Amino acid sequence: MKTNYILPAMLGICMFMGACDKQLDLEPENTITEDKVFEKFYTAESAVAGTYHMLFSAATNDYVIAEATAPTCGYSSSAARSYDDINNGVIRPEDENLQQIYEDYYAAAVQANLLLHKIPKLGKYDAADMKQHMAEAKFIRAFAYLRLLGWYGDGALMNQPQKDGIVMYLEHYDGFDRDTDIHPRNSNQQVFQQIINDLEEAIVDLPDPSEQEGIETRVGRANKATCEALLTRAYLYQRDYSNALIWANKALSHSEYQLEEDVLTVFPPNPDDAVIPFSKEHIFGFPVSSNGGNWQFGGNGVYYSNNHYWYSQDLISTFADSDLRKTKLMNQASYQGNPVYITKKYPNTSGRDNMTMMRLPEIILSKAEALAHTSNTVTQEMIGLLNAVHLRANPNESGYIVADFASSNEYLSRVLLERNKELAFEGCSRFDHLRTDRPLYNPELADNKKVLPIPLREIQISNGLVKQNEGYINN
Repeated sequence: MKTNYILPAMLGICMFMGACDKQLDLEPENTITEDKVFEKFYTAESAVAGTYHMLFSAATNDYVIAEATAPTCGYSSSAARSYDDINNGVIRPEDENLQQIYEDYYAAAVQANLLLHKIPKLGKYDAADMKQHMAEAKFIRAFAYLRLLGWYGDGALMNQPQKDGIVMYLEHYDGFDRDTDIHPRNSNQQVFQQIINDLEEAIVDLPDPSEQEGIETRVGRANKATCEALLTRAYLYQRDYSNALIWANKALSHSEYQLEEDVLTVFPPNPDDAVIPFSKEHIFGFPVSSNGGNWQFGGNGVYYSNNHYWYSQDLISTFADSDLRKTKLMNQASYQGNPVYITKKYPNTSGRDNMTMMRLPEIILSKAEALAHTSNTVTQEMIGLLNAVHLRANPNESGYIVADFASSNEYLSRVLLERNKELAFEGCSRFDHLRTDRPLYNPELADNKKVLPIPLREIQISNGLVKQNEGYINN
């Protein structure tokens, strides 16, 4: 018997008015059944926008945690929440924050599955538009699974491909059936391969960034370059540097993305709740500042602007005093009588700051890193990549030269440091340290505690078919 489902209010939310094109600016349609939703272009567009919104909602739950559990960050006692438990390896499988991250990314992936299942069956609009919608769903699913794998895949970013990753759901199901819908965890390698498959398939039917109208659409909706950038990240997570180099080159071939001359163009001040545009170097992000004034949708709360987080002393000591990322993108404050440097990447006290998910400097430095792993020497091309990011922030310096590095390993260390300085507080520091065998916030943390435990509820409802991560079996 066919069931008519009422799609949740996400259909009409479309909070990303700037990111999605004007076709997505629809009034709420809370009573539309799914058959009607996927029949027409306009309502299907709304469903796609709602799926992006679900991905955004998931990202708001782990964006800060990915920084507060990395050695690049310090935090106040009032902001600690469960960060201390994660950093000390004592977080419990029943922790609510842990469950929220898990559930919200899976919700986005499951909603993407709904699009992939219903659009080809029910859609009666242009075939090219239907293919694009399905490609966007594949991108969203890939992004969600890559994030889940980084948090919960046992050894996923530590070069242990055969260990348990996450449970993959690739089919749409009408309601929950314990006998058919409970699956064991797939291996890390299997999950990585599915992420890669999704992105490679999506590229075929997504527009080139040159075909998208306006920066906000280019950043807020997936295109070929968005997938290429995420493939670069996925291959780095796997330590497959040859393929990371291939996809970085593809992503960097698009002239629409350029480094801004001024770092304040990338992260402009926003004290008055203004709508802030993305920069030319943003590849993917969520335009929170254009959400109509609903500050509770903000991606970072008010923790950054209220000085609860700061650059770690170890990291701040690596910045030159004249580095523009320090002089323009930091405020000096005090915590317990000690000076600290607060990021100004998120200055709005209402939390209405755009969320950066991928920027051009990440891909430039990813290419530099991949070249360091695949070369036996340091080349002028490698120097040019490092200088592109470093000299933007330090324009009065002469830049690096080949002779500054005795080996590719020395060069690699400098690239990773530059990455820490450039991308701090953008939601990836923890994962970058894991995949490069560098310590996390707590340098004494055992390897089997460098991944979160599978939420207890997931293990219970599976009757033990979903196994706990090794470091938490006896918790």
